[in-house]
Amino acid sequence: MPTSYFTMWGMLILMAFAAVGELAAHGGDVFGSVRAAYPADPIEREALTRCGQVGAKFSRFSQNDRDTCYRAILPAYARVSSNAAGQ
Repeated sequence: MPTSYFTMWGMLILMAFAAVGELAAHGGDVFGSVRAAYPADPIEREALTRCGQVGAKFSRFSQNDRDTCYRAILPAYARVSSNAAGQ
């Protein structure tokens, strides 16, 4: 096997450890951070997807970014769902 193959996998493993370490250092609960970044609620999941498409600096893993996104997007969903329910 070529050396570049081992270098690639080594870098990927190093990046994975760094990502987990970053989450653990800032949030303390790695799996809770992942669950918050990818919520089970489809409306919240769609809101985060839209925010990610609109802003290049948006991060699902930032609590502040998620809160800002929900404040900006979810009221629009509430209006749409209430109009659909009334029909």
